[in-house]
Order: sequence, then structure tokens, then C-alpha cells
Amino acid sequence: MKEIKSIISHYDRYKTQGLKMALATVMNVEQSSYRRSGARMLITEDGKWVGGISGGCLEGDTLKKAKYAILKQQSTKVTYDTRDGDPNQIGVGLGCNGLIDVLISPISDTINPIDLLREIVDRREPSVLVTNLQNGSTNDYSKKLSKTEAINTLVKEVKQSQCSIMTNDGDGYFVEFIPPAISVYIFGKNYDVIPLATIIKEIGWNAYVVANPLKVSQGILTNTDRVIPPSNELKLDNHSVALLMSHDYATDKANLLRIHNHGLPYIGILGPKKRSIKLLGELKEVGNPIYEDNIFAPMGLDTGATTPEEIAISIVSEIRSVLSTRSGGHLRERKGSIH
Repeated sequence: MKEIKSIISHYDRYKTQGLKMALATVMNVEQSSYRRSGARMLITEDGKWVGGISGGCLEGDTLKKAKYAILKQQSTKVTYDTRDGDPNQIGVGLGCNGLIDVLISPISDTINPIDLLREIVDRREPSVLVTNLQNGSTNDYSKKLSKTEAINTLVKEVKQSQCSIMTNDGDGYFVEFIPPAISVYIFGKNYDVIPLATIIKEIGWNAYVVANPLKVSQGILTNTDRVIPPSNELKLDNHSVALLMSHDYATDKANLLRIHNHGLPYIGILGPKKRSIKLLGELKEVGNPIYEDNIFAPMGLDTGATTPEEIAISIVSEIRSVLSTRSGGHLRERKGSIH
């Protein structure tokens, strides 16, 4: 979601300068690639670009092809195949070694995918976008059905597979599932919140601190999206996670009672394991048993972290692995594809 937001802001800036633009989107990937389906790159007629479709090995060539597409005002599909090690093929030796299909679509008054991305960027429900590969037009099927039953079927299927390409009546379509940005609610106001909130914002998630705004430091105010007073209602959903970091046993206990029945996929509790065992045990004794499969205490991956910054990386890494239903282990030990 961070990349989409960046593309929207740059689009607005370039539009005021009167620049023509195109949007390059990765539609399909086979074998190895640094970026996956749905990666985007905004390109201007004078060579500016933001976003990315690879780790740097394809952007230069795509830039040239986008300028031509802008000139012709015609969408084009480009396939980069670096699987066979041909030294004359773009990307060989630069980490790609896969097949990547890219759609380059000029942006016009009649076909403007940026406007659609703007509509979904703050949506708290998943979005399903369908792009016609012939003309680059994109439609949002999150809350409506297509007139074509084949597209309706694929829209339902893609919610599980994230992205897919289909052909119907001679036309090709790229169907993309875009989940909302993860919202992280941090219950605490100590200095260890600052590096955590900074990392959360940097990767494009929402960082909300639940604390008295009059008692938080300037560092927290600067590095979070919003400070929410504890008395305010929290807009928790299944794309939200919560971190209990008050450093106060009674406060963490009260906050856990407040949030545990919202169906959050991840609730992290700072502090030693015996503290959390005691906390959960006391709640059970008074008739408030807590579903513990989504509670991680102590929170964070076992990386040997000791500083607030290292601990923050450990926590964010664990959240990412849990939400991706991954173990968080070494990639070199993973069997099969890493994606």
C-alpha cells in the first residue's frame, strides 16, 4: 500500500506540471523475481519514475518502452524472460532469472487507473481490481459483479490466490486482490514506541498509539500516524494488530480485556513469559478466558535483539510472518519457492 500511496502523490505532482504518464504493472511472475504480481511503477514522458517492478534490472528498459507507449497512447504487454541465462537478455546476472509479464498503460482522461487506486487506498475492506490487458482499463469489482460470468468466477477465486490472469472471448484480464494496509495499535507511550512506530510507517502500515496525547513525547507525535486517547473507540478489524507495551501490568491486563474479542490475528505483549502466563491465568480465574492462539508473549522473533531498535525489527518481523502464515525461519531452509 505504501507504493500505491507514493504513486498517487507523485501522479498529482506530475499532473500539475502537465506531464503525460504511464503505469507499468507486473501481472505475472514465473520462477524467481524480486517483485511479485501487482508491483507498480509510474513513469513520466520525460523519464521520471517512482515505484518499481524489479530489483533494478528491468526498470531501465521499461522506462524506454513506457515513453513509446505514452507517445503512441497505446497499452503494451512486455515479457522479460531471463530463465535460460542468455547473456544478451535483460536482467541476467542481476538477480531476476525468471519470467515477468508487465503491462504498460498510458494514463489518459478516459483510462486512469490512478483514480481507482485513490478510491481504495484507505478502504478497510479488500479490493478486487480487474484490468483489461488490451486497453489498460481497470474496474473495481469489490462490491459489484461483472456482466461476464467468467470474470465473476475468477474474482471469487483470486481472493485466495491474490492475482491471476484469464482470457475470455479473446480478451485478457489481470485480476488483482489488494488487502487494506495493516493497522498497528500500540498501547504504550514509552521511548521504545518510537523506533517501532517508525519502522511500521516506513513499510507502509498504519501506526496508531493509544495513549493520552498530552503525555506522549514529541518523538511519538512525529513518528506515528495518530495518537488516540484511551477513552476513544478503536476501529479494530481483522486487518489490525495490537501491541501491549505500557510496561504496567494492570494497564496491559485492562487493555487485553478491551481488545481480545475483536478477532485480531495478532496480539503482542511485551515482557517476560511468566508475566503473560500470570495475566492470562488471572483473567481465566475471574471468568474471562482468552483465546490464546493469536497472543504472542513475549512478542517478537527469537533474534537475540537487545536494543529498542533491534526489538522493534523483531516484533515487526513476527507480525509479518504471522499474517503471512509463515514460520519466520531461515529462507535457506525453506523447501520450494520463497513466495
